[in-house]
Amino acid sequence: MAKYGKFVALFAVAALAVGAFALVGCSQSTPSAPAEQTSTAAPAVDLKLVTAGQLTAGSDTTFPPFESMNGNTAEGFDVDLLAAIGKEMGITKVVFLSEIFDTLIPTVKAGGRFDVIASGMTIKAEREKEIDFSDPYFDSNQSVAMKTGGTYATPADFKGKKIGVQSGTTGSSWADENLKPAGATIVQFKDTAGCFAALQAGNVYAVINDLPVTAEYVKDTTKGLVMAAQIPTGEQYGFGVSKENPALKAAINDGLTKVRASGEYDAIYKKWFGDVPK
Repeated sequence: MAKYGKFVALFAVAALAVGAFALVGCSQSTPSAPAEQTSTAAPAVDLKLVTAGQLTAGSDTTFPPFESMNGNTAEGFDVDLLAAIGKEMGITKVVFLSEIFDTLIPTVKAGGRFDVIASGMTIKAEREKEIDFSDPYFDSNQSVAMKTGGTYATPADFKGKKIGVQSGTTGSSWADENLKPAGATIVQFKDTAGCFAALQAGNVYAVINDLPVTAEYVKDTTKGLVMAAQIPTGEQYGFGVSKENPALKAAINDGLTKVRASGEYDAIYKKWFGDVPK
């Protein structure tokens, strides 16, 4: 029995080797095979999704160039990046639902409406107590926006002034911690568009907001707005998912890694910011 067992084992190994050689030969003779093998993530059907085969994102779509609405279609850096990640996950349909920023975390926690938060959301310890974040995908700072000619040096410059912020954001937290003690009045808005509309109308003296978004808003010089200062806060954005959905977080991280490695991340970044990340 021992000798016979060894003979069978050797025969099985040889058969496997021949089979593997045959498979390699087939893959080399089929031009489409490499493209089909670019995504090795678990199939979409294995993921817990609100709609099977579709990745649904909740987003404050008033946050260009990360997400904004072009008619009924969402567009922006986050939109393109999540679509690219979705393809690596085996998902070709990614849908963005417009939500108020303050409601994103409680809604994804409750489940049933969307699978992931894709909204230029900064990874923060207090948020991580409620949801999980993907690996960071973008570095950011805060900024001060003012009407053309406005200047900012220290929080004392805003004593007695109304300063606009988007509710629930890191800009709002920074203003509460740094400007309110210096005598500024902090005015909350539900979205960034509201902040900048108030600034143009003269209803607030300045706006504290994420730097890349402020840069986008002040591009149009006819609005009469400028970025008066940059505030180094060293923030990083991440995609948010429910703590009850660890497989989705893992799949997004895997997809993000592949999108970076393929060079597609750099291409998307250049499309929306005019350069590749440093």
